[in-house]
Amino acid sequence: MSKQTHPVSIDSGDRVVSGRELSAAVSRCMAYAVMSDLLASPHDVESVVYNNSDTIDLSDLPYAVNGLQELIADYRALPLLELKRAYSSMFEVGSDGPPVPIREDLQLGQKAGVREELVRFYDFFGYTLSEKFAWAPDHLSLELEFMQFLAISEAEGLDQLANGETPETDVASFQFGQFDFLQRHLINWVPIVLHAVEEQNSDSFYYRVVTVLRDFLAADFEWQSGTIKTP
Repeated sequence: MSKQTHPVSIDSGDRVVSGRELSAAVSRCMAYAVMSDLLASPHDVESVVYNNSDTIDLSDLPYAVNGLQELIADYRALPLLELKRAYSSMFEVGSDGPPVPIREDLQLGQKAGVREELVRFYDFFGYTLSEKFAWAPDHLSLELEFMQFLAISEAEGLDQLANGETPETDVASFQFGQFDFLQRHLINWVPIVLHAVEEQNSDSFYYRVVTVLRDFLAADFEWQSGTIKTP
């Protein structure tokens, strides 16, 4: 959905980062990729997770996410037509719009400046949406993919440092970017999505998906908060 370019550095102020290992960055990148994949429209995107039976190793996540591996296994076991119907009935079909908006701007009642701030984040870090998805920069799957992009960029920089090389980009920039984006966006509106999904159909497979996502984001935010200090 996107291509990577070299972002500019950001002003971190007085904040410093510590305790962030390469293995954690790689596992967190994979976890964000999985969640983005599960919440992309199966009508528009061919799921990598669904079409690949390989084990997804998240053992180096620096926190536990209950139910994530089971969710992946159950997702792969569902018929594709059933997934498409469940996704459409929850997030896409409705005479007055989708029963549950899966776009931040719509979910928050088109709050002023949401889409503009998202685009500023994307532009700043060099995250470019493909033409097919540029119309919906606030889609939940794309916001999660942006976090994946930031995490893999952090991992690449940490790997270069571990090999005694000078990173091509400012590693701390990507680390602060993850924390700030999570704090300003995903942590705030995903619980609202979960509540709406529960009210619409708590038996839906996507209720499980968004529940695991909510828990994953909360754990990631708590862990990131512990790695960023203000002296």
